[in-house]
Amino acid sequence: MDSHPLFYILNTEIQILTFFMCRRISKIVATLICCLGIHLGMAQVKIGENLQVLDGASILELESTSRALVLTRVNQAQMSAITPLHGALVYNTDAECIFVFDGTAWKSLCGARMAVTTSSMAPIVNQVGDVWIDSTQNNVNIWNGSDFVLINRNPKSGNGLPSPITVNDPLAGDIYVDKNSGDLFTYDGTNWIVQGNAVQASNGITETSTNTIELGGALTRPTSLQSNSVNTFAIEGLQMSNNPTDLVVVMDASTQVLRQMDRSFLLQREETLVVANNGQNQFATPLAITDTKKIDVYRNGIKINFTAIGSNTIALDPGIICFQDDEIRIVQFF
Repeated sequence: MDSHPLFYILNTEIQILTFFMCRRISKIVATLICCLGIHLGMAQVKIGENLQVLDGASILELESTSRALVLTRVNQAQMSAITPLHGALVYNTDAECIFVFDGTAWKSLCGARMAVTTSSMAPIVNQVGDVWIDSTQNNVNIWNGSDFVLINRNPKSGNGLPSPITVNDPLAGDIYVDKNSGDLFTYDGTNWIVQGNAVQASNGITETSTNTIELGGALTRPTSLQSNSVNTFAIEGLQMSNNPTDLVVVMDASTQVLRQMDRSFLLQREETLVVANNGQNQFATPLAITDTKKIDVYRNGIKINFTAIGSNTIALDPGIICFQDDEIRIVQFF
């Protein structure tokens, strides 16, 4: 019966119909899959719990209280061999830290915090905010993205006087300490000015152990004090002296230089002893008369009055009469 012509024709038609139906179904399925792909490409995805709750700005959400997101786990060598898109993340099993690719190199997120380096040389690789403590100069510097900026400018210090070798780029108001001497300096914008205990007192000025300047000490050069009718000079509180051997201070009339002198030189005198004749009234002085107050006259040891009647002659008062052989002693001071 299988060989009957009618059966053969019928079987052929069924096969043809089945072929076209399958092709039709394939096109429908393909269309559905395509549409579904388009829909999925535009959809949001949430994995985990509360699938019905999805933020409108999310393209992918993960929510779970018992499961975690595990990033790609690679070792250092494997990570270094990957050149992904900027922003890619991996977990470095050697460093035990997450790394992000910045478009050029992998950066550790564990090292994203501020780095503090203590060394004599500045670190080469830095991020904004990194701190470098210069162990040589004891300075603290912070990286601003291009350079290390000194944040504790003062006080500066070094071994020896401030100079371009011991301090760089000083600004007005900077302070410098010489570690060798302990001297303190300030910068006025042009020069370093020594301060405090570095002041050297001399020429009649003395510095005490507490850095106090006091009057006293040896003069090291000719020195003068200028005064005038308004700004006078006085020394108060001097004690009286009864010691005949004490010296006195005198001033040179031409140079005004102060000198010391024995007091005996301040008042010199000349004496003349005359044996008077009976009724004699006038006598010659040993020196020219410049001031009668500097002349004393004695008759027989008793001081008597007189008047000057010439440049070198005195006359006894009218009531004073000399007798024969009276002794007239004339003392003239100069």
